[in-house]
Amino acid sequence: MKQTFSESDTARSPSGQFDTVSKRVIQQNPEDWIRFTLGIPEARVIEILDTEHPTVRGHRADSFIHVDILGKEAIMHFEFQTRDSTRIPMPYRVVGYAGRGIETFQKPVYSHVIYLHPDAGRRDPGQYVQDMPGHEITINYKVIRLCELEGQTVLDAKLKGLIPFAPLMKPSGAMNSGEWLRECVKVADTLPMDAPDKPDYLASLAVLGGLILDYEIIGTIMLEETMYESSVIQHFMKQGIEQGIEQGIEQGIEQGIEQGERKGILGSILDVLESRFQTHEVQTLIPALQNIGELHELKQLHRQALQVPNLEAFRSILGLNER
Repeated sequence: MKQTFSESDTARSPSGQFDTVSKRVIQQNPEDWIRFTLGIPEARVIEILDTEHPTVRGHRADSFIHVDILGKEAIMHFEFQTRDSTRIPMPYRVVGYAGRGIETFQKPVYSHVIYLHPDAGRRDPGQYVQDMPGHEITINYKVIRLCELEGQTVLDAKLKGLIPFAPLMKPSGAMNSGEWLRECVKVADTLPMDAPDKPDYLASLAVLGGLILDYEIIGTIMLEETMYESSVIQHFMKQGIEQGIEQGIEQGIEQGIEQGERKGILGSILDVLESRFQTHEVQTLIPALQNIGELHELKQLHRQALQVPNLEAFRSILGLNER
């Protein structure tokens, strides 16, 4: 079993796979994280905001989410950290993210830093302070170390947005890491969701579990405990035999991430159009949107969906009025 996490581990993970998977999970089930971190039962997501906005892109934050909290609009900022931020201390990074978020979206920002690995975040003060007479600045943010959270509470509540992170939380009772992962997988496999979504969901749990467990153990547990036959997990195992299990997981998750991101953006486009124009004709656009191969094109269409004056204008962008 893995006991430590070094910079070399981060370097070999493709495109920061742990951070990428974390961002995807939280954006697919944002209400669970918002209610959990704020400790309130009611919060409504208005929109997942684009962190590639020119004002934000230079130091790209993980997630900005436009929310309604008890009738007041605000921005929830979630920053995932696999290990400690050493080059730029986290308080300086958060004050930059919060400042750019306030400037860009002109709303209050609630910042959270979520540490994935058990060794990370121990010295994060959760605060930036500039104590200069006449120029005082204080920015507080919430530090969440997953290893300090009671994992069984998350499983019992069936918090879909948090369960993929549960293997990194406190195990129930005297369970070791492998036994606890097995328990997390059992619960995850019982959650109601569309069949096409389950492979990505289970794969996210598997990848995050790789921070503290060997992938051979993860693959065995996943295949033994999941009643649902996950094509993604099967891909992990096949690639693992041919190239080494860890590399197989890395390649498999890249496919899962792209498929999940495409689906999420497409769904957001449809939601925006239906909300703005109040017509079921939006559903007729699905085949054309599904034929768009590049993620950056879908992202551009999402921005255009927020701006076009009517549905016919969006159909023209897709080239449907020319047929």
